[in-house]
Amino acid sequence: MNHQLATVTTTGGAERPRPRISFFGDWLTEIGFAPGALIQVLPEPEGMDFNLCNDNISSYSDLLQSTRVLNGNLIRVYRAEGQSRQGPTFVTSGRYIYKGGLIDGDTLVAQYQYGIIKVRKVDPAKLGFQNVKVVTTSYIARPYADDKIPKIRLSGEWLNEIGFGIGAVATAGAEPGTMTLNLQDADTEYNALMKYVRAQKLKIFQVYKEPHNRHGPQPCIGITGSIVDKAGFQPGDMLAASYQQGVIKLQKLDFEKLGF
Repeated sequence: MNHQLATVTTTGGAERPRPRISFFGDWLTEIGFAPGALIQVLPEPEGMDFNLCNDNISSYSDLLQSTRVLNGNLIRVYRAEGQSRQGPTFVTSGRYIYKGGLIDGDTLVAQYQYGIIKVRKVDPAKLGFQNVKVVTTSYIARPYADDKIPKIRLSGEWLNEIGFGIGAVATAGAEPGTMTLNLQDADTEYNALMKYVRAQKLKIFQVYKEPHNRHGPQPCIGITGSIVDKAGFQPGDMLAASYQQGVIKLQKLDFEKLGF
């Protein structure tokens, strides 16, 4: 199965706010969601299902009526030509999204195959956490080679809230399936800290300022190299980042717990 991340946003302005979910990219065409395709949108517990409709449906009006009985809607894929997005795109908005238990700001995971996109809400409680962010492992290209080096990138105001502000020093430790980031006391003597890092086989890093952020200075963490390999994370892996004051724990996202 393949996966994408999405977020419930709001459209319609302050007077008529409505929840909104959108997807775009060439991956849609690969699973049959080409521009012009008809999609049946149905609310499901803690999510939505997007089903590609057969071109040979006998009656659009009958399909629309039966879909609305199920609190759903019919939409079409279109081709976006804007600056922010281009290519196959579809958008669904309306209060029926609330029937899936979704609200503005919810993080969603989409699991897809040909003709079907299933979207489920990321509920920290279902994953066994109090707080959680979902991130996708990216990669950097190794110079003068064809292989890819996995990279983990975390950013946002939530890092400030748990002590990982710009300039903070932290360590990363890993074992198969898990990586743990721990904030270090700013008053710790450098030589003592480095002795601890070497003894525990950790990676030391400093939180930096996220470049090109329109919303003002925000902290950012980038980790790559052998510590990521030790955790077993590969490019494209979706990770659950559970967090509390001074600690971030990363592990592969358990899709079954989200209802897939």
